[in-house]
Amino acid sequence: MIASRPVRAWAAVMVFLGLAATAIQLGLWQLGRADEKQAMIDLRAGRQSPLALGSSERPWGSGIGPLDLDQQRVMLTGKWLLAESIALDNRAWEGRAGAHVLSPLVLPDASRVWVNRGWMPKQPGINQVAIPAAADAVRLEGLALASVMKRIELGKQAPGRAADNVWQNFDWQASGQRIGDDRVWPVIVWQITETSDGLLRRLPEVEDDVSKHLGYAAQWFLICLACLFFAFRLRPRRSKFADSQN
Repeated sequence: MIASRPVRAWAAVMVFLGLAATAIQLGLWQLGRADEKQAMIDLRAGRQSPLALGSSERPWGSGIGPLDLDQQRVMLTGKWLLAESIALDNRAWEGRAGAHVLSPLVLPDASRVWVNRGWMPKQPGINQVAIPAAADAVRLEGLALASVMKRIELGKQAPGRAADNVWQNFDWQASGQRIGDDRVWPVIVWQITETSDGLLRRLPEVEDDVSKHLGYAAQWFLICLACLFFAFRLRPRRSKFADSQN
């Protein structure tokens, strides 16, 4: 019976050491989240001066990556390819079911950019929807985002089929095939300019809650210290009887 006590004590020590390691990992993860959000906040703040995509100021180039334009305010001038528009399904707005309407815009240098024109209501289970009309030639302001607006798919969908304009997720390869051009900007521009197409618009906000993540990290590190303290206190000690036998 006495011999089993050190075993139980070591088992308790291992449990607390495991909890301490988990707490450290969670604390470091929260620090990483804080760094990511601060970097995104700084990036958006530093890219407020609009760039005119597809113009002589900023022509399309094959070496441009999505991070080069992420969080950048842009000005777009061009003509819609409304027939090639798609609707990204399962995007809720204040509790209502609907979809985001994405339409390709042909810019002055003949390059294309996908524009998230806004949200519209949509009934679930419909694979073909009527895309709201818009003026042929437009000039609008937007925010370029590298995110492609992914959602979890319950079933595998083959995007880009001619019969369907409702997709679960945006797919760069399928979208390029849809508009038949490889000069496509590697970002999705969220439209800011209000137009009379009936769509609702709201930019994705970057929450300025860096301090929250730092607070969570501090809590996890304190939990780690507490676990290490208990592991130290519960460690098996040599009894005085064992010392006297030596």
